[in-house]
Amino acid sequence: MGNANVCCSQPIVQNKNQLIVLEKQINKNEDCDVGEQEADDFVRIGLKTNNVKEHTLFNQLLPIKRLVSVEAPKQGQRLDSFPEISNQIVRTVLSQLPILQIPNFIERGVQSPPIKFDNDFIYYGEWKDTQKHGYGKLLWPDGSYYEGSFINNEASGYGRLIHSFGDYYEGYWQNDQANGDGKYHRYKNKATYEGSWMSDKQQGQGKETWQDGSSYEGEYYNGKKQGKGFFKWGNGNMYIGEFKSNKMDGQGIYYWKSGKVYDGQWKENRMDGEGTFNWPDGRKYKGGYKNDLKEGYGIFEWSDGKYYKGEWKQGKQHGKGILKMDQSKEIQSEWVNGKISTEKQIDFQGATS
Repeated sequence: MGNANVCCSQPIVQNKNQLIVLEKQINKNEDCDVGEQEADDFVRIGLKTNNVKEHTLFNQLLPIKRLVSVEAPKQGQRLDSFPEISNQIVRTVLSQLPILQIPNFIERGVQSPPIKFDNDFIYYGEWKDTQKHGYGKLLWPDGSYYEGSFINNEASGYGRLIHSFGDYYEGYWQNDQANGDGKYHRYKNKATYEGSWMSDKQQGQGKETWQDGSSYEGEYYNGKKQGKGFFKWGNGNMYIGEFKSNKMDGQGIYYWKSGKVYDGQWKENRMDGEGTFNWPDGRKYKGGYKNDLKEGYGIFEWSDGKYYKGEWKQGKQHGKGILKMDQSKEIQSEWVNGKISTEKQIDFQGATS
């Protein structure tokens, strides 16, 4: 805050009339107001600018399509061959993926010809008695396509499901749901999640990536970012810390690519609680925050040794505070909305002048 010297070079006042004149001069000089001067640094981490973008893959429950049960092989129409997939999006996605590698340890059944059922599902694969069991392929009327292992008529083990709209999941299944390690890929925006699943939801450790270069790696619970994680934006900003329900919440450190750093408490994507903010030019603030603004008691220091120690409200000095202007003098004063209301100068050693 280079212009602070203008304010701090004002003469010492000894009577009320001089104080009134000085107050008018100070109020005209906004550079003397720490709150106003630093307003550009109260970056809204939340929904407007540098949000954790919900960048969410799944705004609702994961749309992994349940594998609707089909009839036993004797109840369907036998086909000479498994038909070509007519859905062009599914065909495109399938052509870009490697051949599915099925683990050797899956349970196997008895191979049967392709079967088309009354609901127009087509299954080609292995059976155990009257249930799909072993390796198989399942084609939906809308073009959605599953290839992988079945156990007792359900997708269980390892497999790949390509939705009719192009999204696909490849990984482990249990009871027709994504369970275990797997990857989900969005067709339209190329977003991906790769990690652990439980009952069709992200659960445990995982990583999300987006086309703009942003990424998140960390813990998930019940389909949301929850616990410790690392979020990196495409513009170079980074956050390392705690998350709750897809938001920065708890203890964490936010790094701006410009060199600014905030280390402290967060609440719903905003600085909230105790924290420390450092600027690349040597300025530093340590104290309370509320809703991204300085609040409560805090200390603001400049690189040249000046400081303000005192109370804050909505990002401005408000209440009792001490402003150190040089190596020997401090000003103890009352502040209202970032402005000095009363003033008493004391020397650095504490003796009243």
